[in-house]
Amino acid sequence: MSKPRILIGSPIRQTPVILKLFLESLRWLEGEAYVIDYVFVDDNTDPLSSVMLRQFAASTGRTKLLTHEAAVGSWKAAPGGGHLWLEETVWKVAAMKDRILAMGQECGYTHVFLADSDLLFHPHTLTQLLQAGQDVVSTIYWTRWQVGTTPMPQVWLHGEYETYPLIRQQETSEHDRRLASQRFFAELRVPGLYEVGGLGACTLISRQAIERGVSFREIPNLSYWGEDRHFCVRAAAIGISLFVDTTYPAYHIYREEELVGAAAFIAAKGDTQRLPVESADAYGRGVELLEYGFELLAMEAWQESWDKREGDARQQVQLLLELDAHYGRQGDMMRGRSLLLEGLAELPYAELHCRLGSKCMDNGNWQEAAAWFRAAVGTPRPDDWERSIDVSSWTWKPYIQLCVCTLQLGDPQRAFEYNERGLMFEPDHPTMLANREALLAMLAEQRSTTA
Repeated sequence: MSKPRILIGSPIRQTPVILKLFLESLRWLEGEAYVIDYVFVDDNTDPLSSVMLRQFAASTGRTKLLTHEAAVGSWKAAPGGGHLWLEETVWKVAAMKDRILAMGQECGYTHVFLADSDLLFHPHTLTQLLQAGQDVVSTIYWTRWQVGTTPMPQVWLHGEYETYPLIRQQETSEHDRRLASQRFFAELRVPGLYEVGGLGACTLISRQAIERGVSFREIPNLSYWGEDRHFCVRAAAIGISLFVDTTYPAYHIYREEELVGAAAFIAAKGDTQRLPVESADAYGRGVELLEYGFELLAMEAWQESWDKREGDARQQVQLLLELDAHYGRQGDMMRGRSLLLEGLAELPYAELHCRLGSKCMDNGNWQEAAAWFRAAVGTPRPDDWERSIDVSSWTWKPYIQLCVCTLQLGDPQRAFEYNERGLMFEPDHPTMLANREALLAMLAEQRSTTA
């Protein structure tokens, strides 16, 4: 049986520093089980990048360099970094990709691997994609499309970039859509093969798919932006399923600051990206999900951890505080309060009393708040209280809060006494020192007016 013949192709307009890394990672893809040739459409504006392509072609002896008959256009900077392609550029890039597909078909290749030039690949990428046995399959990569946001994949389920399941004629809440998207993302973090509705940028396409008519050409009555979306809609329309393999994630150099991570990826030959969610216990699973930015899923896991009463008392207290904060961010204050009260029935910890007191202060319920802080003061300390996640709850915090509450209730003398007790734990605390000065002045004025 003859070996698969793969044509790796890419339209290239790239900076020399990123192009060097891209070409280096391409060399890793070569293997004994298949034969590779290369074709690049040179649309570089930096002469050094064109020189690098010619050097790569000379060193491999299996690389064809093409030019495009029209200028490819340009892109503009996107908010938060990255870039946005202009409309005319998209369709000229689409024409380049279709030209590469046509070359693959005409020259008898079994597959075409289209790879964007700002990606780096694990050495086993092509082997893994071939083993998938699908007509169209991408390897995954993750990108922070906006600075400071959660990394997201270059694959989606439907529409232009919808990452929750398609349910027609049924309204779903924003919360449910976010939760469903995070389930999809968490699933993709586990190595495997998954069917998707859209993909792009690093895709292995079989000869059979090309012969059946897959193309990046614009579909005139489709409003979706980007040639990859038109490719995916056309593929689905002619009955070709789309898949992503997540075993060996690629690395996306979307911004210049990601070059540091790119260097680490190159040094480790791609193994830095393999980070599946795999903890057996619900608490550990929540920690990992939170590290990926999947807060809704993480809180589900931590709610499960609490329901199972996993871990020791300190871990359970931390879970309750995290869950309460999460429900607060979701606007469900009562659910957080109920959870804290449930926890207090089993875990008489000052941290829980203080949190309940703080929630009452937020609502201006000074009487109940003071009761919770007095309960914190009267809570017997466990043997390991100094290892608490919030040691201040066992020392000065309830006193400074009692100072505020009793002052709001019209008792500055009692407020002063609570503040002084707090200072016994933290003599240099700036807020309590300021409280002392203000309360002394207030008490002095009170005495002078009653004299």
